[in-house]
Formats: sequence, structure tokens, C-alpha cells
Amino acid sequence: MRLSFVVPTRNQAPFLRRCLDSCIAQAIPDSEIIVVDGASTDGSQAILASYGDRVAWTSERDSGQAEAINKGIARASGEVIAWINSDDYYPDPGCVRAALDELDREPAVDVVYGDALVVTADGEPIRAYVNRDFASARDVVVAPIGPPQPATIFRRDVFLQSGGLREDLHFTLDYELWIRMFPLARGIRRVHRALACMAFHPGAKSTYAMLPQIREQAAVKYRAASTLGLGLVDRLRIAVGVGLNLAYWAAVRTGLRRAA
Repeated sequence: MRLSFVVPTRNQAPFLRRCLDSCIAQAIPDSEIIVVDGASTDGSQAILASYGDRVAWTSERDSGQAEAINKGIARASGEVIAWINSDDYYPDPGCVRAALDELDREPAVDVVYGDALVVTADGEPIRAYVNRDFASARDVVVAPIGPPQPATIFRRDVFLQSGGLREDLHFTLDYELWIRMFPLARGIRRVHRALACMAFHPGAKSTYAMLPQIREQAAVKYRAASTLGLGLVDRLRIAVGVGLNLAYWAAVRTGLRRAA
């Protein structure tokens, strides 16, 4: 079972090497690393070239992160995809292997996700990602947030069956993907260990575009609630979750809380 790491990036040179080194450190035989660079202007290409044949990469303009990931997965030759953004990284060698073991043990499992750590740009721990058990699209929709994207690996086939990422979304592309992909998955498993470190920094979309992200996610939630035929109780849970996210944004905006 071959694994493909797919790494979208654009002007993330300060983080790129850390991400790629963490992929290489997994030491997974016959894996590949595919980087799709959106025509960076910060020297990222020189970093990518320094890896020689250990990293397959392209650099060209695209419409955004979703297009980059779709292109990377289309080029991938692995049966399993580990999508990790270039400012995130894997916390320790062997963590991705733990997720792959779940797929090896149960051929009918298509998605495996784990826990994650929220860290600073320098990798200092801030907090644990607030994770939970997700077994269906409904679980994702009614929760304030979904499974941590860089800590989620999936079979390429189920991604392709879902139609891939929506390229008109810019902030909640992963969240919306889970809603469409989870019903297609034959099985979903959670690994109770940190599988990724998620960096919060001024250049991260979840930091500089927090309010647009919350609004986009709310629109995705309410559209999915109609599609799934969710009832009043579930819709109330959605409203509470959106309200909590807005309260968090307001606290950050007024300086009462740190964005993390």
C-alpha cells in the first residue's frame, strides 16, 4: 500500500523545510512526496530543488489551495493520501505509520484521523486541538469544528469518488470535503495520538481571515443541514457552534484571547 504525501504551498519558505523533513522522517518505504507550489516568490523553489529526487514538485500559478491539492492528488500514485499544508508538520517519526496500520488491519476502513497539537510558528506548543469522535457527515456538521485536516489520511479512491475539493472555497475546503467524503467511506477510525502539529501564525488563513472562515463554514453547515435533512435539535447545535466560533473571534478581536 503506497502512501503519497501531498503538500500545497505558496510563499511558505520559512516553514517548508520543516514540513518536508517531517514527511521524510516517517521513513515509510515506497512513499512519495508531491509538492504543488503556487508560483512562490520567496525562494521556495530553491528549497524544493535542494531535496533532489526525494521530492517531486511543480511551481505554477493556480486559483488557490484547493486547486493545488486536487492537482497533487491527481498526480499521486499512492493508494493512500496524506495531505499536509507546508506550514504544518508531523510531530514524530512513526506517527503516520500508526494511521497506516489502521488501514492495513482493516481494508474496509477508508479514513483514519488522529489528534493534533496547535503550535506557534516556531513549533512551541499552545494547546491540544479540540478533537472528538466523528463517524458520519452529521457528526461533522453539528460539531463546531471537524477532524484536524493534517492529522487525517484517506484512501485516494474515496477522495476521487467524492469529486475532490471544491475550488470555490478558500477557508473551509477540508471541512466541506469531510461532509461529502465521510458518507462514501466504508469505515472511519480515530487514532488517539497526535498525528500532526498545526501552526498558528499571522500568515495562516485561520488567523488573518478568521471571520470570513467562520462565515464560510456557517454557510457550508446550513447547506449540508438541508441536504442531510437534519432536524431542529441538530440545527440548534449548529447555531450554538457557530455562535461559539463568533464569540471566540470577538474575544480575539478585542484582545481578550490570543488567536490559537
